[in-house]
Amino acid sequence: MIRLFLVCLGCLFTTVTFASEQPHNKVGEFSQEKYFAGFTKPFISSGVFTLDQEQLKWQVTKPVINTLLIKNGQVYVENAQGEAVAQPGAASFVNLLQAIISHDLDALGQQFTLSDDTQAGCSLLLPKDQLLSQLFVSFQLCTSDGNVQQVRLNEHNANYTIIHFNYLAPAAAEIN
Repeated sequence: MIRLFLVCLGCLFTTVTFASEQPHNKVGEFSQEKYFAGFTKPFISSGVFTLDQEQLKWQVTKPVINTLLIKNGQVYVENAQGEAVAQPGAASFVNLLQAIISHDLDALGQQFTLSDDTQAGCSLLLPKDQLLSQLFVSFQLCTSDGNVQQVRLNEHNANYTIIHFNYLAPAAAEIN
């Protein structure tokens, strides 16, 4: 279950509140850099994401294709036939993923102690949840114009992940 949680956090974050307070869809690209202690270069992956009223679709396109779906309160992975296969044990983390992508500070405040970071436009999130605090020291969430621009996940073992987001303009998003 912990491994699935890490995969969901690492592949996805970019995960989302489907409720009516979300006024518009979000479509964009992401790049993810995973840094391992003792290695000088990160493992880099990239892809696209789509968030609408019904689901979050997180598709890694490089170095391998992998698609994660969050819909109806469940986490799914698309198999080779394009079918969504439910991932047992991941449902409890859906709200966390959604809150990070949508920058829902009220929801994040339930699972984290929030404070301003030294970097302008960023917040430092310290896990309150026991499982999260065993896995991560902190999250850094940086926003601009109401969109999450970067998330950094700091682990206890000096490994960390940085995810960058690039949002497509509404007109460009409609074409996709």
